[in-house]
Amino acid sequence: MTIAIVATVGTVNDYVRILAEDPGEAFAFFEESMELSRRFRALKLWMSLQYHGRAAFREAIARDLSHAQLLAPSIRAHPELEILAPVSLSAVCFRHRTKDNAAILRRVIARGRVYLSNATIHGQFALRACFVNHRTTEDDVRAIVSKIIAAADELNR
Repeated sequence: MTIAIVATVGTVNDYVRILAEDPGEAFAFFEESMELSRRFRALKLWMSLQYHGRAAFREAIARDLSHAQLLAPSIRAHPELEILAPVSLSAVCFRHRTKDNAAILRRVIARGRVYLSNATIHGQFALRACFVNHRTTEDDVRAIVSKIIAAADELNR
């Protein structure tokens, strides 16, 4: 921490004096955040709820759920793909039936148009589309299957 910051927000009261001599133990964690004890982890959520309101959060969650429901039928309609788990939340776990799904995932991510993660379902590597970004559009969701198939087709070359 720079001297200017310590001079501004630092404290030297007895209740925060560090008595340990070991450098690993003598670190003053409270000098790295505003709180002297526990972090106020809920502050961001509380402020967002106060500013945007509960309705905005409900709408965002409903939109994420609808994106998952939009993706699932397009996966089911493609004979090379299969869904590996029920689509009850905003995540859709699926795989290509015959190709290396890890290689597909690497290709899709490298292109930067769609971002998927992975999961293991019943011992199988799964491609995982999880919708939580408020900027995701239906066009983004519709692009997923075509990007997966294009990446899978490249594995034959």
